[in-house]
Amino acid sequence: MMINNVVSKKEWSVYELTSYLKKKVEMDVLLKNIYLKGEVIRPSVSGDHLYFELKDLEYDAKIKCVFFWFDKSVEIKHGSKVLVKGNVIFYEKEGIIELKITEITDIGLGELFVKLKQLEEKLKQEGLFDSKYKKEIPRYPKKVGIVTSKNGAAIRDILNTIYTRFENIQVYIYSCSVQGQNAPYEICEGIEYFNTAEPVEVIIVGRGGGAFEDLMAFNSEMVVRKIFESKIPVISAVGHERDYVLSDFVADMRAITPTNAGEIVVSFQNKALEKLNEYHKRMKSAMEKIFNIVKEKVGILQYKLYQNSPANTIAKRAQDIDLYCNKLSFAISRKLHEVHKNLKNFEKRLADANPESRLSIARTNFDNCSRRLGEAFKKIFQQKEFMYKVNLEKLIALNPLNVLKRGYSITLHNSKILTTIAQVNNGDEIVTQLSDGIIKSKVFFKKEGAESDV
Repeated sequence: MMINNVVSKKEWSVYELTSYLKKKVEMDVLLKNIYLKGEVIRPSVSGDHLYFELKDLEYDAKIKCVFFWFDKSVEIKHGSKVLVKGNVIFYEKEGIIELKITEITDIGLGELFVKLKQLEEKLKQEGLFDSKYKKEIPRYPKKVGIVTSKNGAAIRDILNTIYTRFENIQVYIYSCSVQGQNAPYEICEGIEYFNTAEPVEVIIVGRGGGAFEDLMAFNSEMVVRKIFESKIPVISAVGHERDYVLSDFVADMRAITPTNAGEIVVSFQNKALEKLNEYHKRMKSAMEKIFNIVKEKVGILQYKLYQNSPANTIAKRAQDIDLYCNKLSFAISRKLHEVHKNLKNFEKRLADANPESRLSIARTNFDNCSRRLGEAFKKIFQQKEFMYKVNLEKLIALNPLNVLKRGYSITLHNSKILTTIAQVNNGDEIVTQLSDGIIKSKVFFKKEGAESDV
């Protein structure tokens, strides 16, 4: 008791404890260069280092392993059975014990995998995987049952997929464990529940992705047989596309993911909706086409009605009247223009024929003529006067009186000038014109010759 009290009074730091454990573990010679056999779980590579867990399936015990700078030519898979050599170390930062491996040897498939293949072969021989037992998945289920964990991601994926694509569907969830020792029993209870207590039209059994061992509940013979016995079609939706479990083989349909299970359940409804939408579009298109045809016919009839309607006739007549009015107005305007033009001409002609104007013109012409006549008269007068004077000079020069004054006379007989004696006879009376008078005498004698003596 006293020792316990003394020891319990020491206050350890975490570092002191982990350092102590590290020394204890790593100084133990029995834990150096040991050989260990087991199943590889969750292998992962980081850089040049390999990390995994080594599991003892019989006692469900496991230990973390690390292989620094391992030979990558050695392919280590999940479920591989290996024989490793290494030292047990204590990793004080995490407070865990690891096996630091120096050698690793693949000794074939793991026992778990072998057992799984043996179970698969057994169930296959019994015909549980035969397609003839596959039940048809209802196309338009209204009630869907889901057997999975209510806290997992799978249930969210399924519900989101279903209600996003088709809301008019009832979904019932049977929450159960999907990994661990109790998982197979609870999964079977869920399937049984929907077959008896809450009948649905299709059951989705599954979970999200995980390690190989996490999916083992869906490889259990119990679950496989319960799915086979189900009267209701079952869709297996476990892990990812690459993950295959025995429930996939016995189920009536395998979904590659839980999301895909939701898609399968509502695919027909979704296709039906798409088909309805397509029919709706085609019907709408057909109705629009008919409507357009009818609309076009109505348009033609309206046009004909418009063409033949009294209102249109009146309108056309009114239009004609307007046209004629315009033509008449134009003709009247043109006529008025011509009349106005003629009137202007008449006015001009009348103005030209105005007596006052003509009198003015005549007066002007008269004045011009008078002036020109006066000028001509004056000119003629001057010419005549000039000629008169010239002739007068000539006449004066030729005046017989002037000749007579120079002592010459003119003898006339019967008012004719005598130029020869032959014109008179003896006894004829003759008249002699002198410059200052006349002398009448009678011819008593006549003799020819100019210088005859009297």
